[in-house]
Amino acid sequence: MKLMNKIIYYLPRVLSALLVLFFGIFILEGFAPAHIFLTLVILGIAVIAWRWPAIGGWLLILLGIFFGWFFHPLWPNGFIIGGFALFTGVLFLLPKRKL
Repeated sequence: MKLMNKIIYYLPRVLSALLVLFFGIFILEGFAPAHIFLTLVILGIAVIAWRWPAIGGWLLILLGIFFGWFFHPLWPNGFIIGGFALFTGVLFLLPKRKL
């Protein structure tokens, strides 16, 4: 049972780090200020989520909804990126209870 609690605790943190790394890769494409700003915003949300999981979870859910709306003409891209952020946000909001 302790293993499941550890998985529920660490999985959203690992996924949020992967989300930051995913957007960080776009910085290597070119030093566009928009890419740097977006990566820093996502990094800030990830840090907030690590410190305050409830607030960070809701911010990640809002980020997922934003990406789904922003990439609406390219719906598969918005669904994949937004869905990943939504899933991570929901994992941060899972209640802390003994399994």
